Amino acid sequence: MPVGRLSGSSRSNGGREQGRGLRLQLLAILTLSLSPLLVLSVAQGVIEFREESARQRDSLHSALVEASADLAGELDRVSGVVTALANYPDIGSLSGRRCVDTLAAVRAAQPIYSNIKLIDRDGVIVCAAVETVDSNSVQLAGLDWFVRLREGEEEVFSDVYLDWWTVQRPVMTVARRLVADGEFAGAVAVDIDTRPARSLLQMQALPPEASLALSDADGNLAYIPDGPREERISRLPDGVLARVRETGEPVMLENVSGLAGRALLVAPLAGRDIQLVLIAPSLILGSWAGFDIVGTVLVPSLMWLLALLCVSLAVDFFVLRWLSYLGRMARLYGSGRLGLQPVRASRAPAEIRTLAETMASMANDLEARTAELENEAEQRGALLREIHHRVKNNLQVTMSFLNIQARRTSDAEARRVLSEAGGRINALALVHRTLYENDDLRVVEMAPFLEQLLYHLRQASTVYGCDVDTRVEADNVELDPDIAIPAALFITEAVTNAYKHAFEPGMSEPGLVTVSLERISEGEATVSVSDNGKGYAEGAGKGMGSSLMEALAQRLGGELARSVSPEGGACVTIRFPA
Repeated sequence: MPVGRLSGSSRSNGGREQGRGLRLQLLAILTLSLSPLLVLSVAQGVIEFREESARQRDSLHSALVEASADLAGELDRVSGVVTALANYPDIGSLSGRRCVDTLAAVRAAQPIYSNIKLIDRDGVIVCAAVETVDSNSVQLAGLDWFVRLREGEEEVFSDVYLDWWTVQRPVMTVARRLVADGEFAGAVAVDIDTRPARSLLQMQALPPEASLALSDADGNLAYIPDGPREERISRLPDGVLARVRETGEPVMLENVSGLAGRALLVAPLAGRDIQLVLIAPSLILGSWAGFDIVGTVLVPSLMWLLALLCVSLAVDFFVLRWLSYLGRMARLYGSGRLGLQPVRASRAPAEIRTLAETMASMANDLEARTAELENEAEQRGALLREIHHRVKNNLQVTMSFLNIQARRTSDAEARRVLSEAGGRINALALVHRTLYENDDLRVVEMAPFLEQLLYHLRQASTVYGCDVDTRVEADNVELDPDIAIPAALFITEAVTNAYKHAFEPGMSEPGLVTVSLERISEGEATVSVSDNGKGYAEGAGKGMGSSLMEALAQRLGGELARSVSPEGGACVTIRFPA
């Protein structure tokens, strides 16, 4: 498998992984695992909030019902007292001190009675339990409750009003008509002080900040006891009394204008057009103000975030920093520094330490194996160089035999043939010489090799009676030895043919043979030999040299092409894979 990055991975500076890293994946898993707890905590808080809202509504409703029952019972007792006084023998004939003493004795029994009055048919107070200087001048004939008695009602309950003559506090009058000889003869009235009346109610279930008030038939409110008027309303909102009269049940109002943060509960008093009104702090009624954000949302969220932070720090401290360290060690091993040891990993967790020890053991084994392979490669290289050296020596010995034979023969054609054979053998010898002289036995650097080859071929060109210059164009081209040998033989054959056929004695221009070798693309190269000679003669391409070049072209996996050089001479080219 080629060395490289794994599919889908990316590396940031310093060796830390980006994208779907271990920390991110663990945090995602932890987030998913803890999210239900957070959601359940919030849901539980919402449920508890709603249950608390319902509990408070029920508590206030129950408290108001109890207070209403207490007040209704007290009014019933007052009604009984008034009825008893109205039925007292000769009540209408009482006057003077006897009347005052009788009424005062009844008033003394109940502290909530601010006054008891005997009133004649004209609305004038005959006598009262608590007398004032101008009691006899007080006219009650125009009051609504007195008018109702005069018109035939047996018993009436007045609105709550401010009594300026006695207690100078809000009072409510309960009165009963007197009849003499079948005609209206006046009334007996008991004034109830609303302040001590509050002490008779069961207030334990009410919040300390709660306020009580009485509402008349028009919705006007009188607070019991009367006190500061901050955050109070003077009358009930429109439509409330209609709802109370229609249902006969207590009505709860929230977010009432003028009563910010407070709830309003109105309960009717049975058989009377009077309502008991409770004004209490709304707490969590009608809004989320009482929702326990800290305990329900913030604390679980902080614990959730703290867990994520702890896991992130733990993963970084116990895992990621050691993986980063081992990654750096792996890259150092990859660069060849196999002798290094991951000594810092001795402080890592046991699993990371085991991995580091495994990596160190692998590096040691790899170092030993590398040294063994390098030793074997060095031995093999030495053997190959020795082989190439011996082959070159043998070829040179063979070439020497041919040269000796050529010098001894008197036949010019024989000398030419022997010289050509020596040139071919010399080309092979040069390839082997280049190989054993190079550090890399796998390739042949063609530029210096061709310079040497053409130098020897030029030395041999004197056999053909001409002196020709040569030029090499092969910058930075390297070939495999299996390709370099047939290429060298092709060049030798082509240059020899140029020496033999392209030039004649007495030519006006000096002869030039150009050898060009270039890599035209990855995996493909061309070699060409051109001259500035007389060009192709008739019947060219049918000799032994041409046959050898075609055979060498096939050996290279290419095809021989003939053309005219830019100088007007001959040019042969092979395009082959390399």
